[in-house]
Amino acid sequence: MTYDAVGPAPLDYLPCRYGTSKLMFRGPRRRLEAPYIAFLGGTETYGKFIEEPFPARVEAEIGKTCVNFGFPNAGIDAFAHDPFVAQAASQADVTVVQVMGAQNMTNRFYSVHRRRNDRFVGASALLQTIYREVDFSQFHFNRHMLTHLMQVSPERFEAVRAELQQAWMARMRLMLGQIQGRTLLLWLADR
Repeated sequence: MTYDAVGPAPLDYLPCRYGTSKLMFRGPRRRLEAPYIAFLGGTETYGKFIEEPFPARVEAEIGKTCVNFGFPNAGIDAFAHDPFVAQAASQADVTVVQVMGAQNMTNRFYSVHRRRNDRFVGASALLQTIYREVDFSQFHFNRHMLTHLMQVSPERFEAVRAELQQAWMARMRLMLGQIQGRTLLLWLADR
């Protein structure tokens, strides 16, 4: 018995690595020879479920090599802890950095996976004290955990929100400080 696939073939993201980075980026792989533009970001920059992500469209429009350092579900931590990406971005003519959400980074209240930043690793003793009634072992993803905490107590959640805002500012400064040269921040949102 044989089966035929019905419908279009799945997208080939041409995943590739650069240098010593452990992250798998969207291809096609580009030569890191000047001049080029580096794009750092999460799922939107990677272009998940999109045939031609925006870095490839920019490259086609301006005729300059664009390197897509997008990584699905990445937060600031994925790039702040990857020395190779900072080095490659520093060698670019300009680096476009997607403004990534604050929920996908380690902070005083919880830790996230080093590369898959949307993955919840564990709650700190402080967060467990603030939310004594919550069983944190039920969470695998940050968004699920944060949504639940907000539903349990919007008042107590304000402390979590404030921590995320402060940690985001500090981590963004750290990441941008590692990139020598011109950087542009890109905010992708419908509001």
